[in-house]
Amino acid sequence: MKIKLAKSAGFCVGVKRAVELVLRIADEKRSKKIFTHGPLIHNPQTVEMLQEKGIGVIESLSDGNPGDIVVIRSHGVSPDVRQEIVDAGYEIFDATCPKVAYVHKIVKKYSNEGYAVIIVGDSEHAEVVGIKGEASGDVAVVSSPDDVSKLPRWEKVVVVAQTTMDRRTFDEVVSAVLKNFQNAVIKNTLCSETSYRQDEIEELARECDAFVVIGGKNSANTGRLYKLASATGLPTFWVETEKDISPKDFEEIERIAVVAGASTPHWIISRVVEYLETMNKKFLPPWKWNWLKKIAYSMLRSNFFPAVSVGFLTFALAKNFGFSSSVARGLITSAIFFAAQNLYENREWQGLALMDPNKVQFVRQTRKTLLPLSISALAIAVFIALFADVVSVAIAVALASLTILYWKLPIFERLIPSSIKDTMLMVLWIILVFSMGSYVKPLSLIPIAVLGGLRALTMGLKELETDRILQRKSFTAMVGEKLTVIFGAFASMAGIAAIFLSKSMPGMFSSIIIAMWFLLFVVGMRAIRKGTYIEFIADALIFLGAIMLIC
Repeated sequence: MKIKLAKSAGFCVGVKRAVELVLRIADEKRSKKIFTHGPLIHNPQTVEMLQEKGIGVIESLSDGNPGDIVVIRSHGVSPDVRQEIVDAGYEIFDATCPKVAYVHKIVKKYSNEGYAVIIVGDSEHAEVVGIKGEASGDVAVVSSPDDVSKLPRWEKVVVVAQTTMDRRTFDEVVSAVLKNFQNAVIKNTLCSETSYRQDEIEELARECDAFVVIGGKNSANTGRLYKLASATGLPTFWVETEKDISPKDFEEIERIAVVAGASTPHWIISRVVEYLETMNKKFLPPWKWNWLKKIAYSMLRSNFFPAVSVGFLTFALAKNFGFSSSVARGLITSAIFFAAQNLYENREWQGLALMDPNKVQFVRQTRKTLLPLSISALAIAVFIALFADVVSVAIAVALASLTILYWKLPIFERLIPSSIKDTMLMVLWIILVFSMGSYVKPLSLIPIAVLGGLRALTMGLKELETDRILQRKSFTAMVGEKLTVIFGAFASMAGIAAIFLSKSMPGMFSSIIIAMWFLLFVVGMRAIRKGTYIEFIADALIFLGAIMLIC
């Protein structure tokens, strides 16, 4: 069974912006109660996730108290509602989608100039209710050409659209307006992302045998996607989660197109895709076994195993080069890497919430444990370095200080692009291994950098679809899957060549570079499905490379 995921699946810009804003407020305003004015987006799973993080939904202004925070959702609200929130003493944060705000601006301008306003959309939809509230004069909501014929014959009208309305309906209504009104101003306020999603259905219909539409049953834009997919004549299934899928429905289907509404979080899309893939039982990798999943989960989530693997590699290199205090060097690397990873994730938890809610749940649940452990690890690294040498002390103190600064200064989170922040962790990995394990051999930096780079590329490929859905500008998302694999291939060749030219490492070390490239290749080519525990395998290969060095 072949699964084809729509390129446009998942959060649109407006929804992503709203969710990120709410999560950031929750991180920065922990002493205050936070509410959204109605469900932030039309997806029950996302609303549930926010509620788990203490972000409630305010149904009545009497539900909270003056001084509490109210976040206006992406659909926007009318000026009257906004004023009521202010008068009730709440602190307002506005997450209105910029494209919706633009419609508000148009309606207000033309209504003040004496135009009657015609809104093409669903009269009960929150976005339309907010837009309608901007009109100071005549206003009507229509959803079909027939509705236009029932309108009064106003002297001049302006036509706008609910941003998530389908283009065909909008065009039909516009034609009816032009026939019935001589003085009509047409403003196409349809969201381009919504239109692209709808166009993509036509393309996918030519390549697949059935559609799976993912999204909340209360989501208008998901409903339109379902209607358009059904109109192609192909079997179409609307699901909120993977639990809504019945394998019997897909017994005779070979190619499935997966599309999702603008308010559907990526983790639900990933689970649905994974479930559809595993319905074909021909290939289930061993790391899907439950007992191994539990072990890998705890070790990966706490960053314990990655820290141990990189520390063991440092120890193996130091021992190979005949350094004294090789154990101390490995411990320093493990401690600093463990602390840096956990403090980074603690600082970036709102971004992680969008990409991996299970991860952020782990971060939040273990915050009181992992934070003291991470700070203690940095202190231990500096203490151990005192028994090594002066250079080790300087490196340990510098890296520990940088880690603390990043954790404590939120400006980094806002100003530094994702691709650079991700690269910083990779550079830290390389600096730690090189400086603590082999800094007297400059040429050894090349294979170490290659190994660190391949690990980062593998992680990037695993998250590639997530990055695209969330419009996260990571390196792999910017260059694409094929170029990432090509980079990995050339990097591997460079690393292997450097090993043999420098003669500073045993030839056996090249085998781990080859193994990492193979992993990168099969992940990139999707020979094995992308899953969380690819991380476990990647770090296990690094651990294996360290054993080869010692042997």
